[in-house]
Amino acid sequence: MLTTTVSVVAPKILKELVAAGSVSSARVESGDKGLVIVVRAGMNERVLGAARGGLRYFQSLDGAASVLQSYGIMRFDVNTEHWVPKTMIRGYKQAPIVEDTE
Repeated sequence: MLTTTVSVVAPKILKELVAAGSVSSARVESGDKGLVIVVRAGMNERVLGAARGGLRYFQSLDGAASVLQSYGIMRFDVNTEHWVPKTMIRGYKQAPIVEDTE
């Protein structure tokens, strides 16, 4: 995702869009500095902004899910491609491969 060319939605505006029933979908995906929340309202996709400007980045899925739930969004998609969680062993650039033993 190119976070330099996206439309940003302020938290207050997102709350109003959700209350009006305008948000049709949401997803969490990898951004430049962490995970971001992308919502679709009508034909437009917007990234959740921080209260004081700029994009709001999350360092965990738990944090992003908590924020979405606080807005009343209980269903959303997740794409963690190109994101390495802090809890993953340092040095890995991708998740370790687990072999199927069946």
